[in-house]
Amino acid sequence: MVLDWIAQLTLLVAIISVFGIVLGKINIKGFTLGIGGVLFGGIIISHFVNSFELVDLNAPAFESARHYLQEFGLILFVYAIGNSVGPSFFASLKASGAKLISVALIVIIGGFLVTFAIFELTDVTLPEILGVYSGAVTNTPALGAANQMISDVAVSAPNEVKDLLLNKAALDEFLAGNPDPVALSARLLQTTSTLGEGYAVAYPFGILGIFITLILMKIIFKVDISQAGKAFEKSKIAAKKGIVAINVRVTNSHFDGKMISELPRMDTQTISCSRMKRGSSLMVPHHDDVVRVDDILHLVGAPGALENIAADLGEKVEISLSTKGTDMTSSRVIVTNSKVMGKKLGELGLDSKYDVVVSRFTRTDVELVPDDTITLQFGDIINVVGLKDAVEGVARELGDSHQKLQQVYPLPLFLGIVLGVILGSIAIPVPGIPAALKLGIAGGPLVMAIILSRFGSSLTFGKVHWFMPRSANMAIKEVGIVLFLACVGLKAGQTFFASVASAQGLMWMFYGVLITLVPLMIAAFVAMFVLKVNYLSMCGAISGACTDPPALAYSNALYSSPEATSLGYATVYPFTMFMRIMSPQIFVVLAMLIHC
Repeated sequence: MVLDWIAQLTLLVAIISVFGIVLGKINIKGFTLGIGGVLFGGIIISHFVNSFELVDLNAPAFESARHYLQEFGLILFVYAIGNSVGPSFFASLKASGAKLISVALIVIIGGFLVTFAIFELTDVTLPEILGVYSGAVTNTPALGAANQMISDVAVSAPNEVKDLLLNKAALDEFLAGNPDPVALSARLLQTTSTLGEGYAVAYPFGILGIFITLILMKIIFKVDISQAGKAFEKSKIAAKKGIVAINVRVTNSHFDGKMISELPRMDTQTISCSRMKRGSSLMVPHHDDVVRVDDILHLVGAPGALENIAADLGEKVEISLSTKGTDMTSSRVIVTNSKVMGKKLGELGLDSKYDVVVSRFTRTDVELVPDDTITLQFGDIINVVGLKDAVEGVARELGDSHQKLQQVYPLPLFLGIVLGVILGSIAIPVPGIPAALKLGIAGGPLVMAIILSRFGSSLTFGKVHWFMPRSANMAIKEVGIVLFLACVGLKAGQTFFASVASAQGLMWMFYGVLITLVPLMIAAFVAMFVLKVNYLSMCGAISGACTDPPALAYSNALYSSPEATSLGYATVYPFTMFMRIMSPQIFVVLAMLIHC
């Protein structure tokens, strides 16, 4: 049976994906390759296929298709990443996570500077060092961004940057044949294969280096994990984000006869009153309802603000104001009706139309105090308190369709990709650089997905559903990264083992160790000694700064509750992922500014 090149490529990518995923799941004392196993699977299979000449991996049609599949996988992957981190990306930059963001910045900037120093002080080429850098920081999107940037530079400005892409001996040998510009561009484009080789060489210690750093910090600072966990639990209430609820009995006679809207801090949109109990009667409160002494108010808001208003009004009480057993009910209603999307919450007049109270508002897992100026988006969740019929009326108006919530809308997905590719293709000329600066197909879709997932509904007046179910987004992300890594491994495997066995390969390993360990040790030491970050939070932040799930899994297992490590990881992950994808492009720009 003879297969055409399309069938050959499809079969190889599928085999590599299966083998690589299984390889990545092998656990040796907590160490796994994770999704990186697909890259190594591609390298191994490519090596044998090439050695036994089973498939002509360098045939023009085969190579073109492999390259396209690789880039399309990258687009899917980075767009899915942007879609998932977008809603929390801007929140992660706020001052509440300043210390953890600072730790991540030290890791990111430190790794960048060590990499650039190695590039300047040795004869390593741009593709080689960027591949090593991507592996040493265990960040596959960085590898994709580097691959795209090197490809653009090789094609658009070969004469000015050829010295950066090929080492002197290889370049002199090739130029001796007086190649034409097309042949030179093609040769320079082949240097992208060393990206995958460098990544694979540096990746294993990139993972081990994180474990080494966390263990050394525990030994050096004599950390008691149990005490670190208890310290975090004591501090988390004061540092807690989001909103909580308390019940307050009015005992201050000064507020007797005052309307709810006249109570202190109730006009700041940081606190809402969702229930009021007078005697044995539970009622839905409105802004113009009058408060009496001994009334019990169910208040929702930020912890600090609630403590202040409780002190003003009277005292906190542990009396239940549950709607159970009463005519009232509380329900979480999901916004899925396109007719209300793009409208402000205050425009709907739910409180007056249905005699209900909107007590909480949730968007992308973040709880907020309801604000009349909030523009509704698909997937928003609104907590409504009121009589059963009234709450059902609100649900009908807002949609509350769980089926729609799980439905995947392909139009916004591909429209977002179109806009992302266009954004990534916009060339920005920079004086002194032969190749114009572009976000590329790694940066463009990423930035566009971040923007659309956070502001897309407002920008399109609620007419387009930019919301994507988490399961669908995860599937797109996993398929994208598997395709990308399988194709990268398929290309890199042809020369990988020869490179590793050489002195050059050993030097790549050494460079990778420096890029991994130096910034991690500095960042961890600053976090513990200077910033006084909790050890568990530091473990999470370091894992997030390396976007490394195995390190997070190790950190989560340190203490009975993974909250501290998970919060540290989630705080820095969106910012880190964005910076890692942009860093290879910044690296190439700086290299060209200095050398061209």
